[in-house]
Amino acid sequence: MRIVVSALLGCVALVPAASAAPAVTPSLATLLARHVPVLVLHPAERFQPVPVEGFLADSDLTRRTGSGWEEVGGPLPAGGADLRLDQRLCRAVEGVAATACYATAESAHGARPVVYGAAFARKSRIDLQYWLWYPFNPYSTTVPPGELWQVHEGDWEAVSVVLDRSGKPLAVGASQHSEGVRRDWTKVAKQGSRPVVYVALGSHANYFSAGIHRFDPRVVSPLLISVIVQNGHRPVDRTGKGRVIRSKLIRVTATKPAWMA
Repeated sequence: MRIVVSALLGCVALVPAASAAPAVTPSLATLLARHVPVLVLHPAERFQPVPVEGFLADSDLTRRTGSGWEEVGGPLPAGGADLRLDQRLCRAVEGVAATACYATAESAHGARPVVYGAAFARKSRIDLQYWLWYPFNPYSTTVPPGELWQVHEGDWEAVSVVLDRSGKPLAVGASQHSEGVRRDWTKVAKQGSRPVVYVALGSHANYFSAGIHRFDPRVVSPLLISVIVQNGHRPVDRTGKGRVIRSKLIRVTATKPAWMA
């Protein structure tokens, strides 16, 4: 045992030193709540990450058949590549012109922004996953959107924070189209313990700064890329300093929310 010798008022006292308490790693729930990303939208962005329930309420389940897509009735099937949800109020085939319809449909639900989170401890690392749902993806090469666009209903994006087993942040990962990017924690802008992520206009790809970002053309349809290049444009994302979103965290398990079951 170490002995600490101290003198007080001319007296010498021998005091046993307290043993250092072992570090306690915060719970996964605590870590997940601590590092929820702060999202910065482009000034022209019409969508924010919202609960899935609004889109589900506005959609029909359809199945591909020999004659097209037909609504599925009765009990829900187990799933399959021949199934899709179709937002009944709007038509994605209209392209970026349908943006207002999807934005109006979502705003009718009055939902606040949310992020779906899950945490996993594996060997020497802890992975905090944050999933973001946007009801519509209206990507265009220009601002405002022009004749070159790619759209689809439903858009899942993700941000991950990687920690060591003591809970110390090491890196942040962010989704971008069909790929992603990783950056050391020390090089990521933060608000307190929350990483700051910039969301690209329309595509909702995630970046660590505001500006114009070229992305790998191989992650997009070759036909779209050829049309973009032929018209003198580049495959780029645009991020900016618009609304700042601090989303409510919803923890995800194998059975919750209800649509996970």
